[in-house]
Amino acid sequence: MGESLDSLVDEIRGRLELIESSLPSRVDAMVSPDSKLPFKALTYRAAVIWRMAELSRGAFENFEKNKLGVAILLTRAAVETSAGLWYLCAKLEAAVKAGAVGNIDDYLMRLSMGSRTEPAMPQAISVITFVAHVEKDVQGFRHQYDLLSEFAHPNWAGTALLYSKPDQPNLWTDFDANIRGADGPKNIGVISLSVALMFFERSYNRLADLMPTFVALCENQSKTANAGGPDQT
Repeated sequence: MGESLDSLVDEIRGRLELIESSLPSRVDAMVSPDSKLPFKALTYRAAVIWRMAELSRGAFENFEKNKLGVAILLTRAAVETSAGLWYLCAKLEAAVKAGAVGNIDDYLMRLSMGSRTEPAMPQAISVITFVAHVEKDVQGFRHQYDLLSEFAHPNWAGTALLYSKPDQPNLWTDFDANIRGADGPKNIGVISLSVALMFFERSYNRLADLMPTFVALCENQSKTANAGGPDQT
């Protein structure tokens, strides 16, 4: 178990270094002069990699310190972020496969500008929707996410399991960080962080591969729309 976990930690370190070396500083709107859709997609992709880098680095450093509560919370957020990019990738793949932009702009606006508290902004897409889309392709993803949620919430796993140990013979309970041992919760968290980074890298690169075809699709539709009226893309 120890060697396996050490191997995962080394893998995570490498993926983190790759992500941090790839952080974009700008996205040019002129990726397509005729359509705003590719720019919107790439802008979301760029913001998400910055978020993923920060969350994953924070989770990784806290796992190294055995600060498991905060590490697992950050890991769950990284899993959600990875699932969000997977969701966008699936939407663009579907548009390219169908040869039609469809309502992709609605999804892009909800991804990049979505809110649950501001009525004037687009309705945010639920992270459970993101997770469900990954589950369609990778069975077991939702279960792993639910395990993280048990630790992220103030449930038994996130409170008593991490910080307390009953002493039945003496009729008391002792408290400390990882008082029952760190291996079980840490293993769940580190595996989840590794998977999140792997899936994120897959979606990030896949979006780059899709972009030329998606740009061409958007521009063709824009030209068709211009022939019959104002362009809405």
